[in-house]
Amino acid sequence: SSGINAEYGGGKVTECERQIALADVVILNKMDLISSNVRDNISKKIQSINSSCKIQYTTHSRVDLDMILGIQAYSNTDPPPSTLEHNLSSAISTVTLTTNTKLKREDIETALEKILWEEAQSDSDKDPKESHVVEDTGKMTVLRLKGKLHTTEGWIMIQGVRDMYDITDIKGDNIPYQHLIFIGLHLDKKVLSEATKMELR
Repeated sequence: SSGINAEYGGGKVTECERQIALADVVILNKMDLISSNVRDNISKKIQSINSSCKIQYTTHSRVDLDMILGIQAYSNTDPPPSTLEHNLSSAISTVTLTTNTKLKREDIETALEKILWEEAQSDSDKDPKESHVVEDTGKMTVLRLKGKLHTTEGWIMIQGVRDMYDITDIKGDNIPYQHLIFIGLHLDKKVLSEATKMELR
């Protein structure tokens, strides 16, 4: 867990934290070498950074490939977002928004652009060679964005990393809920909720 708890100089997020924030599955190896209490603490730390990722425990690097291949992380069969409270020591957290209302796709795009390009810290002025470095400036920074929404034009899936996002049309026959998940630094729940016109979960 030292990689999770380590701090870079100059207020930078560790590479370990950044990778957890972007992950759909986190594999924890060498579980035979630690106590259950240590395992639970590491798991809580991971969940505090990215509550939507799955954690796979393993020993001797033995992993059930079904747990990491063909997991349909970008399909419409994701499990419901966790309701875990995400406010442990890391500045990285998860905010999940839901709605029962059909929103206009245009309004969603406007909201995302406002959040990613106006409210949040942008990568536009950063040297491309430093694009992997996340600096904690104290300002809201979106590291990962994902979700599925039922718009007036049909179901869509949203995927985003930093200040870029993509919207794809999907079939929504078996999607039981609408959600939008933000993972990042200093996420402002009020700003996210008001911009998207969605409720905090």
